[in-house]
Amino acid sequence: MIAVMDSNSVATLVTAGATAVYGIGTIFLVYQLWRDRVQRDRHFQADSDAQKLNELRRAFYEASGYWLGSRSVAGSGDVDRAQAGREFEALVRLECQLRLNGYNAESNNLGFVIRTNFQGIEEELGRVGVALGLVPSEYRQANAVGFRR
Repeated sequence: MIAVMDSNSVATLVTAGATAVYGIGTIFLVYQLWRDRVQRDRHFQADSDAQKLNELRRAFYEASGYWLGSRSVAGSGDVDRAQAGREFEALVRLECQLRLNGYNAESNNLGFVIRTNFQGIEEELGRVGVALGLVPSEYRQANAVGFRR
């Protein structure tokens, strides 16, 4: 037997079907937005980590460059106070970058050498370079890194 539906029942059935379809579409949209957000967060975190690592590497190269540059100038007997200030600033910046990136032992050692014994900076810069992977791994001894006195 075929039941005859009145127009109110048909309208209610169509409305219920359309609401179900829109509800399912909304659930898929929310899921897609969530996945996009997770992917954006991953990309942001990767970019942030890469930027922190680049800052650390830049600080290392700047500190070692100032140090080696000032050693070659110091050999000529000419001492520039501004250069010494830039050198100290670069070394302290490297110390801070090491600490920010989780290299606490290297940061503590470098900070101690900077503030107490300027003679040991070359060796400490070599150790930092090996720890950061910026100096070839064949150089297991920090004083073999190639820093000259």
